[in-house]
Amino acid sequence: MKNFIACCSTVLILCLHVLSASAQQKKISGRVFDDQSKPLPGASVSIKDTKAGTATDADGRFTLNAPPEGKVLVVTYLGMLKKEIVLDGQASYTVNLQASPNSLNNVVIVGYGAVKKSDVTGSVATLKGSELNKTTASSVDQLLQGKVAGVQVTTGGGQPGSGATIRIRGASSLNGSKDPLLVVDGYPWGDAGNLKQINPDDIESIEVLKDASSAAIYGSRGANGVIVVTTRKGRTGQSRISFSTLETISFRANKPDIWQDPVDDATYSNEAAITGGAIPADVPYIGIYRPVGDGFVYFPSIAELRGLDPNKPKWPTNTDWVKLVYRNPLSQNYTLTADGGSEKTKYAISGNYYKEQGTVIKNNYEKYTSRLNLDQKLTKAITAGANVILAYTKNNGQQLGVSRSRIFPVYDSTGNYFRTSATDFGNPIALANQLLNTTKTVDILGNVYVNAKITDWLSFRTSLNSKFGNSVQDQYDPKNSTQRALDNKGSYGSIGNSNYSDLLTENYFTATKKFGEHDITAVAGYSYQKTSNRFSTLVGQNFVNDVLQNENLSTAGTMLISNDLQRYGLSSWYGRGNYAFKDRYLITFTGRADGSTKFGSNNKWAFFPSGAIAWKMSEEDFIKDLGVFSELKLRGSYGLTGNQGISPYQTLDRYGSNKYYTGTTFQTGFGPGLAGDNDEQGRTIVEGLGNNSLKWETTRSLDVGVDVGFFDQRLTLTADYYIKRTNDLLRLKTIAPSAGFDRQWINDGEVENRGVELGINAEIINSKDLNWSVGGNFTLNRNKVLAMGESNQVFIGSLYESVRQQISTYTVGQPMFSFYGYKTAGIIQTLDEGIAAGLTGVDAQPGEIKYLDISGPSGKPDGVVDSYDRTIIGNPNPDFFYSFNTNLKYKQFDLSLQLYGVKGDDLWDFQKMTPSRWMQRWTLDNPSKEYPRANATRGYRASDFYITDGSFLRIQNVTVGYNLKTSGTQAVQSLRIFLSGNNLYTFTKFNKGFDPEVGESGINSGAYPRPRSVSLGLNIIF
Repeated sequence: MKNFIACCSTVLILCLHVLSASAQQKKISGRVFDDQSKPLPGASVSIKDTKAGTATDADGRFTLNAPPEGKVLVVTYLGMLKKEIVLDGQASYTVNLQASPNSLNNVVIVGYGAVKKSDVTGSVATLKGSELNKTTASSVDQLLQGKVAGVQVTTGGGQPGSGATIRIRGASSLNGSKDPLLVVDGYPWGDAGNLKQINPDDIESIEVLKDASSAAIYGSRGANGVIVVTTRKGRTGQSRISFSTLETISFRANKPDIWQDPVDDATYSNEAAITGGAIPADVPYIGIYRPVGDGFVYFPSIAELRGLDPNKPKWPTNTDWVKLVYRNPLSQNYTLTADGGSEKTKYAISGNYYKEQGTVIKNNYEKYTSRLNLDQKLTKAITAGANVILAYTKNNGQQLGVSRSRIFPVYDSTGNYFRTSATDFGNPIALANQLLNTTKTVDILGNVYVNAKITDWLSFRTSLNSKFGNSVQDQYDPKNSTQRALDNKGSYGSIGNSNYSDLLTENYFTATKKFGEHDITAVAGYSYQKTSNRFSTLVGQNFVNDVLQNENLSTAGTMLISNDLQRYGLSSWYGRGNYAFKDRYLITFTGRADGSTKFGSNNKWAFFPSGAIAWKMSEEDFIKDLGVFSELKLRGSYGLTGNQGISPYQTLDRYGSNKYYTGTTFQTGFGPGLAGDNDEQGRTIVEGLGNNSLKWETTRSLDVGVDVGFFDQRLTLTADYYIKRTNDLLRLKTIAPSAGFDRQWINDGEVENRGVELGINAEIINSKDLNWSVGGNFTLNRNKVLAMGESNQVFIGSLYESVRQQISTYTVGQPMFSFYGYKTAGIIQTLDEGIAAGLTGVDAQPGEIKYLDISGPSGKPDGVVDSYDRTIIGNPNPDFFYSFNTNLKYKQFDLSLQLYGVKGDDLWDFQKMTPSRWMQRWTLDNPSKEYPRANATRGYRASDFYITDGSFLRIQNVTVGYNLKTSGTQAVQSLRIFLSGNNLYTFTKFNKGFDPEVGESGINSGAYPRPRSVSLGLNIIF
């Protein structure tokens, strides 16, 4: 009996122990998805620091028993970032993994589809949102600068709300559009450049399609490359709310180089007047009243300014215009986002408010954006969705000058704004406070789609996309406040309206099939787009008073109305086929036929084909046996893309109208032709002659590239060589005067871009507590005009009064935008030197610029400096541009640094002779060989005197962040605070006080100053 009781007791104790252990263990389950909300089969799921573990099934599901000591769930998958989740007592978990930045399994968005990164045959660069959002940026343009090889982004100065110029592999058109196409969530928006409708925090990824194989699926709109933006979407099994805030203070990065001491200003002005031949009474600063405009203004003597005149007190006014005009502005940026979803419904909602103050007073920019993304699984085979973006912006103010003489006060003795005369419109404080210049825009962008899975290998997608927008510009110049007001009978007011609408329907089939070792994917579809732009301007002149400004144009003495309407359409058939054999030999064929209403009846349609091949050498056994490469892929592509980037109706003869003032009334005149720009002689150029033979520009692109990876993709290298030629250039040609017109749109000429792109990324340290990565890119592009039809040279751009000519040209054999003018050789030191150089009169005097005689009527120097001596004197296209970035993470701390540089671009600097340089001018005591003497009557010639090196290296951004531990709270998933600095310092030899990033033309006329800024930010996810 005792033995029986003992046995029973032992069994009971063992049972209780098992039951106790089972009771302490807890069964948990869940599902694992990738960053596209697709289930991941075979993902590893384990409990940290225990032996418990399992793998997900074909639907990404898992189940396992968590031991009592298990606190953290660990999920890993090849090519995805490891994720750890604190076990908080739930029975079920949904896990979304993010792709590793260099993973070959990353999904790359291309036109009308997506492919794995390892299967890309063309030249495509990808930026993930996790990479983009490490630094601060108020626009997508800023995000792209320095991030992608082959993509040059030139920002439009520091004015709030300003856009940017984006070029992919150089400019390919003379007068047509040079901007890449922007595609957002599959919807072609149009030309990139001012992407104000997109909140950078909403971006999931950006793909840049650079070669013809990648861009040809967009046909006529892909000639300048394509930028594909994918916004954030909700993920299955996830529900979260995130909030981010950014507070920014800005400073002037460069101190304006202006006269700081009125004595220096007066000394120089007197010297310039005397050198220019002024009689003593006309020398400005001698302590007398001088006629200015229709009045008289007292100009103190230099002794009076110094306080050394015994008969007069020291001049009391020394106005610091810089201090009055510039400020250290504050900016705010707030974003609130809610996203999540179930297996049937996914959603993402966001709202953003952004306000930026300019460094110039009264200059402000506000932006409100909201976005809704919804995806709904209607049936097992049908999914529908919608994406809507609303944007409102308000831009106020204008650039103000600070070079006004410091002897002038802001206000006169009566408290009114000080003016030297009735035509003195240079008081910047008066302009800031009196003028109205506000632009408000509203944009509504949306698309709806239905995706139907017809069979397991065939699907169909249809979508309707729309853009609607309105822009209103309000302007008002009070009585006699500006030259424009004076020209308009004393006061001027206007309301400018711009409305646009764009409708696009896309319909395409996608077929995916695998036969043994053969993989085939095909896309075929049709799209139709209709665009309408409508403009109107209401102008009032000579208002009764300024009380209501432009809000009551009916009170104006004279009212003028102008309006315009443009409509055009684009119809397209497109298709693409991808073939892979043994997952190592890849072929892609793409074709698109576009028909545009912009072209003549016989040339509306054009076909743009392309092809690409790739060899994944790293999949070959003889490469695998080397044990060196984790990726080695050779690829090549060739194809055609088109450009229709001109205004509609150029195939038709057009009539114009204008208002002419007879001295008492305005009369309306009608006639053939449209008034255009002015030529070098100041004559109005007449356009409007149609050309029914107009056709597409065509760009032929060849690309050869290699993608290399080492150490399981911890070190990657991408290199490309490309040649891109555009012919049948759409351009305005000067025609014979007998035609009654001056210019006409034609097709002729050819432009070439060829270059090399390099990109490298290295993950140097990847440990539990420390991660360090570096990266960079390098781009070398050579641009050349190969042909210009019957002409060898065309002048472009504005007519600059200071040199009395246009200074930029398209010349055969030279880069686009080349500078044209006289060559110089320093400063003349003696009269004999000036005469020997072929100069005469004042131009031959010591201290003047020495222009060179390099040619004549016979093509050889003739001893005279005249128009025959003008030649190519500079190239604004850089030799190369580059960037470097590094990211360091230690435990909860992170640090990122980005540098951006441009090398070898020539800039035309109209601001070259700043006060600090005039202080170094030529005098008998200082025979400068670089800066000319002071001469108020000098007539400058367009010459390389203005050309300077625009190379620079900028500390673009430095960001330091700290990720707070949130494991102790269920409410907060993550919380990061960071401090960020933008445009911290620029290393350059360019003109003191000015930024060397001046724009595509390379001309510096004094841009809005680009500020240096420091931001404090917070990102929190609930």
